[in-house]
Parts: sequence; structure tokens; C-alpha cells
Amino acid sequence: MTLRLIIKRSLFLIGILIALPFIILTRLEEFLTRKRAGIIFGWSKEILSLCPTILGEVIRLGYYWGVCKNISPDVLFMFGSMLSRQDTVIGPRTVIGAYSMIGYARIGEGVLMGARVSLLSGKYMHGHPGERAENGTADGRFEIISIGDNSWIGQDSTLLASIGANCTVGAGSVVFKEVPDNSTVMGNPARKVNIDTAANPAQ
Repeated sequence: MTLRLIIKRSLFLIGILIALPFIILTRLEEFLTRKRAGIIFGWSKEILSLCPTILGEVIRLGYYWGVCKNISPDVLFMFGSMLSRQDTVIGPRTVIGAYSMIGYARIGEGVLMGARVSLLSGKYMHGHPGERAENGTADGRFEIISIGDNSWIGQDSTLLASIGANCTVGAGSVVFKEVPDNSTVMGNPARKVNIDTAANPAQ
């Protein structure tokens, strides 16, 4: 085991110890309510999102590792970032950018997210517009949004559909349709582009 890995694992354990009261309270609420309530989880994620510096990063990692479905100990949660659901899965070497909000998600390995990325739980998490027009209310439908290994998501992007592996999503893009592997998309709505042509439109 290298010195760098020893330091990382030591910081990870420190983060778990500091976050332990939040982890215990969240798990206790789950047990008492049979996972019907998420009040403690909601409070905890907001409080811990505001912890600064590397200490905040390890505390957020320790907490989410302790209460979520499957969070790798090699994930980096930048300042202000939050997970909205405990059934989130995130693979190793993934970076969640500052002030990013992650919904119902399965995120692979080596994914890099810029600041203020919003990963929503599908297009109809607040109901279908037609249903609201008919009766004023609608039941939300939550969908898992997946991001494949080694994809890069640009700053201020909004994802409402899944992203394949080895993809690039340009900054400020709004993704409504599923993006296949090895693609680059940009714009609102996001469209597939040839990165060389996009960089040199005169060609």
C-alpha cells in the first residue's frame, strides 16, 4: 500500500468518525419509520454540504458512504454538493463538482462533473404536464439516470436522461435524450456534435 493510499484511507476514516452522529441519526430514522421518512437525511446533507476545505470533503464522503446504497470511498464531493436520494450509486475516482445536485442516479467510475451540475430523476419527476393540465396535480415518476465510466459533465449542465461511457457534455447543456457511448453533446437541447467541427466551425 502506497503512502498516498494510506493518507487517503486515513482521511476517509476520519470523515466517517466525524460524520458518525449524522449517520446514526439517519439510520435510526430509517429503522423507526421503515424508510418512509427522510427528514434527518435532508437536514444532514444540507448541513454537511457547507463544511469547507478538505475536511468538508472527507466528512461528506464519510456520511454518504455510511447512509447511501453504494458510494465508493474514492469519490470526491466538492463544497456545496448534495445527493438527494440514499439509493444513489457512485463508482471510484468520480468527482462531484461544487454546488452540484444529484438525484436518482447510477454513476460509474472516473466521472468528472463541473460545478452546478443538476442530475434530475428523469423528465417527469414532478409529473407529466398533460396530467397537471387535466386535474392540477400529478404523481411524480422517478427514473434512474446513469452516467457511464469516464464521462465528463460540463459546468452548469442539467441531465434529464442517461449518459453513456466516455462521453463529454458541454458546459451549460440540457440533456433530454439518452446519449450513446463515446459521444460529445452540447447545447439546449443537447445535440451530438463533432468536437473538431464545433471548435472550428469555419472548416
